[in-house]
Amino acid sequence: MPSQTFLNLKPDKKNKIIEAAIEELSLHPYEYINLANIIRDAKIPRGSFYQYFKDKDDLYRFFYGYIGERKMSYFKDLFDPTLDLPFIDRFNQLYLKGFEFAQAYPKLTQIGQKMLASPYYLNDPMVQKGKQQVIDLYTTWLNVDQEKGRIRKDLDARLMSTMLFEFMNKITLDSKLDDFDAIKDAVHMLTDVLKKGIEVHV
Repeated sequence: MPSQTFLNLKPDKKNKIIEAAIEELSLHPYEYINLANIIRDAKIPRGSFYQYFKDKDDLYRFFYGYIGERKMSYFKDLFDPTLDLPFIDRFNQLYLKGFEFAQAYPKLTQIGQKMLASPYYLNDPMVQKGKQQVIDLYTTWLNVDQEKGRIRKDLDARLMSTMLFEFMNKITLDSKLDDFDAIKDAVHMLTDVLKKGIEVHV
């Protein structure tokens, strides 16, 4: 994570570094990030960068949290555990809101896509921990719905949570983020299948 020196920078200087990093990270996956480009665009000495971040890993981890914080702020009460909303409806709203976020913050979303495309990133312990936290959250919401009789009690909630997480990550990685209608159709189709299954009901 960044040093206290970075955190104590004046907002305009800090934002200049963040903007330069966003530009580089939105263009390249982890393996091809060039810190020299960030240093040049931020107009800071190379030594100053290493006063702020230990290395490329440190910078990457900072942006993992940076994007997460902005998403949490954007999604607001959808992550509120006290919100009495059926899991399928919450899931639907979360992913549609996620693609709205992509339209509002395209470069941050491009960084997210580059992260998902990087084997190094996906194997990072911090990222694995974050993935498990999301799956845990889905599992909790599914368990609540099971207790309330909204979904089948014999459903393996954790398996379903993992499947949904991986499926939506795949959609996020492959989607053209400007084709919002196609994204909505994909999310609605998935939630409809979750509600009704795939067999024909007479």
